[in-house]
Amino acid sequence: MILCVDVGNTASKFALVRGTRVVRRAVVASDAGAREMTRACAEILRAARSVEAAAVSSVRPTATDAVVRAIAGATGLYPTVVNHRTPMPIRISVRNPDRVGTDRLCAACGAVGERGKSAIVITVGSAITVNLVRNRVFLGGVIMPGPAMSLAAMHALTAQLPKLDVAARPSRIDDTESAMRWGSTLAGAGGIRLAVAMLDGRAGGRPARFLTGGYADRVSDWLPNGWTRSPDLTLLGLARIARLAASRAATNR
Repeated sequence: MILCVDVGNTASKFALVRGTRVVRRAVVASDAGAREMTRACAEILRAARSVEAAAVSSVRPTATDAVVRAIAGATGLYPTVVNHRTPMPIRISVRNPDRVGTDRLCAACGAVGERGKSAIVITVGSAITVNLVRNRVFLGGVIMPGPAMSLAAMHALTAQLPKLDVAARPSRIDDTESAMRWGSTLAGAGGIRLAVAMLDGRAGGRPARFLTGGYADRVSDWLPNGWTRSPDLTLLGLARIARLAASRAATNR
């Protein structure tokens, strides 16, 4: 099995991956201390017979070292910490590859592993990213605020709009809080639809669409049918990268 950790802006997801399936997981806040990271790692390893490789994707550099130490302490393995130079099943073709979030790259690796060579990958998290992979080449895409970020911005940049969390979609429209919640949802869904249409033009066809991320359920009702919903896409991409790294290490021994 492969131990994968996806360190996001708000949450860190620990997972054991067998084949193309996550078999065990744990989630902690990304600003958690080393003790919480170690506890999460131990929790998902409790039922594991063996771990053949490990990999980390992190968009929060201050948390990366704690995660690496937790993995090394629990498994004796030093994980692959993904960056733009890490061998992947895709090639990166953007102006500044070192500035591309590794979560975007890992989700792209998960998508092309599931469905051919080309895909549009939509991740709905703190931010929404819509990325194009054409013939296994990552070409970049679009970044926009996610639902929680939109709500936070409306509060921070106005004098009277309240501070709201991302609760369930409201049923009414006749109060300020509901109006804000609808706005954060529909802005995200509409932006995604327009971004996908724009990237279709760059793709020269109609690639498969993949939807993932912690807030994907928030916008999915407002997106077309037929898009592949894959909650674990980033973790599955991480597992592919870890297997590739382990295979190359074995060949070079």
